[in-house]
Amino acid sequence: MYFLNTDEDTKKILQQYNHCRVKIYTFNQSRINKKSLLPVAKDVSYSGENTEAWYPPGHGDIYSSFYNFGLLDILIGEGKEYIFVSNIDNLGAMVDLYILNHLMNPSNGKHCEFVTEVTNKIRADVKSSTLTQYEGKMRLLEIAQVPKAHVDEFKSVSKFKIFNTNNLWISLAAVKSLQEQNAIYMEIIVNLKTLDGGLNVIQLETAVGAAIKSFENSLGINVPRRHFLPVKITSDLLLVIIFKKKIGKA
Repeated sequence: MYFLNTDEDTKKILQQYNHCRVKIYTFNQSRINKKSLLPVAKDVSYSGENTEAWYPPGHGDIYSSFYNFGLLDILIGEGKEYIFVSNIDNLGAMVDLYILNHLMNPSNGKHCEFVTEVTNKIRADVKSSTLTQYEGKMRLLEIAQVPKAHVDEFKSVSKFKIFNTNNLWISLAAVKSLQEQNAIYMEIIVNLKTLDGGLNVIQLETAVGAAIKSFENSLGINVPRRHFLPVKITSDLLLVIIFKKKIGKA
């Protein structure tokens, strides 16, 4: 999935790979004016650039997108049972055959519908989401959902020792069943932003991992740190290259 700000650039890059069969679907979601509670793109009181009215709505839309665009039925029709989902900037994400084997041949006989890879937290990861358990269900906890009074506690590397890498393994059959029942529940993450010109807006997002509580026998699997090598800026890419070279020599 790609969004307004990166859609055209992405299509230009992908033209270099016309020999590959890649299908791309785009969609937009509007910000909300904090004062009027109207979508900025529809609010006549706002005279800013239209492109500022749109933003990525988080990756929680993947379930409805797969279902509504027919991709879910296509993949199931091809005999596929699980999808592996990861952030595009995580160069460490990989298809771990040990995890796949566990999904296909569970030792306890209970097939897991949702797995999220977690890894040990260091101080650079204090704002990353973590897993909690509530009412017998695994849940994803994002820092944006934590009350200010408990943020320091959330950031503690001694209390919350692992964090979510957002490398996910998800049962396609389970997604289809839950979508048909409208039973995938994800908390709405409220991000307060300020546009150029000073307009305060409300940005609503959902996270793909937050759906973990909607699936049966969900679990988190602690994986090596090399599964999580995100690149946010150019210098991060250099660190990834150095890290991979060290791994290769080990």
